[in-house]
Amino acid sequence: MANLQDYIAKRGITKDQMAAARQQTFSVIEAFNLREARKASEMTQVELAESIGVSQNRISRMENGDMGAMSIDSLRKYIAALGGSLKLIASLPTGTVEIA
Repeated sequence: MANLQDYIAKRGITKDQMAAARQQTFSVIEAFNLREARKASEMTQVELAESIGVSQNRISRMENGDMGAMSIDSLRKYIAALGGSLKLIASLPTGTVEIA
């Protein structure tokens, strides 16, 4: 049985392609977490959209991992509507910085 590195080499998958696939996977996981948080708050997409002033379609796109649909402001409003708060932390070579 070939290992993962052999498979990647045989398919000609580049490091950039791997990074893009990894980022897409993280986006889907994060979107799933948003959806689950909304459902736990017993809100529909329509109710959440109305409470933060966006369309239901935008909520759907956010919950499906469409990073283009997520600004920091819309994500902050989304989380606040569920009763939470958003923390934005940057990891730098010199340490971490809390931005918001």
